[in-house]
Amino acid sequence: MRGIRSLYNENKTFFLLFFSVLAGILILRLFLSVWGKIPADEYRILNKMCVEVQHEDGTVDRFDSHFFNFSSEKDRITIRIPLEKSWKKEHQSINFFFYNSEIKAYYKDQLLASYGTNLKRHMIGHIRVAIPVPEEAFGEEIRVEITPKIRFMENNFDEPVLMSERDALFFSIIGLETSYAIFVMTLIATFIAMVAFAVFSLRHHYAREGFWLTTMIFAITLWHLGNSGMMYMLTDCEDLNAVSEYIGMYLLLSAAPLYASHETERPRVRRFLKISGGILFSFFVLTLFLYFLPTGYTYVWHLRIAQGVQIVMLLSTVLSLMFPGRMVKNNSDRILGFGLIFVALLGIMEQVRLILSARVSERWPRFMQLFVKIHYSKVMILVMIFVFITAFSFKLIMVMQKAMEDEHLRVLAFTDNLSGMGNRQFLQRKIDLLDSQRATGYAVIFMDINDLKYTNDHFGHDCGDQLIKMVSNAIKGAVDNANGFCGRSGGDEFLAVIFPEHLVVNVAKQIREDLEAIKEREKVPFPVSLSIGVAGYSELAAEEHLAEKEFISADYVIRKADKRMYKDKCRYREQRDKAGMKV
Repeated sequence: MRGIRSLYNENKTFFLLFFSVLAGILILRLFLSVWGKIPADEYRILNKMCVEVQHEDGTVDRFDSHFFNFSSEKDRITIRIPLEKSWKKEHQSINFFFYNSEIKAYYKDQLLASYGTNLKRHMIGHIRVAIPVPEEAFGEEIRVEITPKIRFMENNFDEPVLMSERDALFFSIIGLETSYAIFVMTLIATFIAMVAFAVFSLRHHYAREGFWLTTMIFAITLWHLGNSGMMYMLTDCEDLNAVSEYIGMYLLLSAAPLYASHETERPRVRRFLKISGGILFSFFVLTLFLYFLPTGYTYVWHLRIAQGVQIVMLLSTVLSLMFPGRMVKNNSDRILGFGLIFVALLGIMEQVRLILSARVSERWPRFMQLFVKIHYSKVMILVMIFVFITAFSFKLIMVMQKAMEDEHLRVLAFTDNLSGMGNRQFLQRKIDLLDSQRATGYAVIFMDINDLKYTNDHFGHDCGDQLIKMVSNAIKGAVDNANGFCGRSGGDEFLAVIFPEHLVVNVAKQIREDLEAIKEREKVPFPVSLSIGVAGYSELAAEEHLAEKEFISADYVIRKADKRMYKDKCRYREQRDKAGMKV
């Protein structure tokens, strides 16, 4: 128990942040599932059907469920969907997705719908099929005849859905309502992040890593929206649905290794990931160009090669993240590393699922049917969102802490501990800045504490420190009301620079008055006074008869103020001696 408590105390920020992000995602999902879910009584999943696949040689394979397959473009598929009479309603439609095929639906010999024959171009991609059901068809069956244009099933065939024609628009997100909202928001957010990281990547190395990370999330989300058919909620265009699916896949091919190249310290692994990622990114640009040509471009013949390359790239990413060749530096890297390993493994499972979908039928074991039915890409995206938000939050906390530490060190480096004012280094930096900017129109106040040694010797160093604090408070209060800066340049010496210089007399007067007020308020036993010397840039420039382009350095103005301070100190000593005070 003590060990658990110790672990919690050491990683309290991690646990709080982790559960906050998790709770936020769950609350968002619960909210969307309550307010955005399509009621279950408004649709019916048609899981009873008879499927016949007639091969070129005349043989026929028969299946009694949606788990079927074919093996040639010359195969002919017939799906018979029985409709019970009790389901009878007006304006109903049967909805399903099928990959790149000519699809015709009949009630008896009446043609109800035709898809895939008049497309502008034929590409691998989901065709959204909506078959209007005549009322007299209830109690009988709808026959669907499919002529495939690819050699294999690219994805498993999901059960058709019976619902009203009015609500058929939402068919593609049934059971995915909450995921759809999250994925669309993710797509928009990652695209904006990609643009932002691309702009900053020219200056910051970490922005390149962030660019490829957000590109991975964008690519996976875009691919999944196309692969699941949810893209039809955004557009009715079959070609755009196909483009989003496969452009997302080819972009992921390059983004995964290029991101992993930033996470490994092994030179050969990094070189391999960068070269392979660069080649694949060039291939992505080529496919993007070809896809948007008016004629389109179909990658049917080497789709399995592309999926095999994706598995290799994702496996390389997993290995490079598991063995980066360096120690994990912080919680952000640890979360990101392990999270992306899990994401890459899910990506491999998704590609394996797609490849097996071409073979798995109802004759395969039940666990294999379940394996190809699960969309691992959906889980992958949710995990990536969670990992990215958590890791980014940790990195943000780390960056903020580092910035605060750097600022604290900077303040310490340029701050006098006793007075809280800027120290000699601070003053020198500000004075150098005046000269580099060739500043004019300012005045310098040089100040020296009277009788500080006497106070230290007779009243102790604590009283001497108190005297320094009293003087510094008086100076800071007066200078803060004007435009300028001040600091402690030595043991008993202070310096202030005032803009514009005509305010310097009032500021010097204010310093003396404030110091006197502090003295009266604190009622200290030691003497409290200050010698002051003032010099203005314009005044000295006039004395030196400077031409318009000539320039007086700040050190010269300070030396002039120092001399006048010394004269003021001499007058103070004369007055003190006349008063009979011995120091």
